Amino acid sequence: MGLKIKLKRIERGIKQYELANKVGISRYYMQLLEKGKAKNPSIAVMKAISKELDMPVQDLFFNDEEE
Repeated sequence: MGLKIKLKRIERGIKQYELANKVGISRYYMQLLEKGKAKNPSIAVMKAISKELDMPVQDLFFNDEEE
């Protein structure tokens, strides 16, 4: 999940702090999400990130193999 968020963010040319601000979370929490250390983001956060990255929630958060 975290790597997908980071790669999609970079692909779209968005800085980490910019995405965090748009989504309404702290940069620190965004870092945790991208590192895979925040395991259970809220539905609202998942939807907001997905909207900003123009990617379905399912693809961004749920379609990867278990680590």
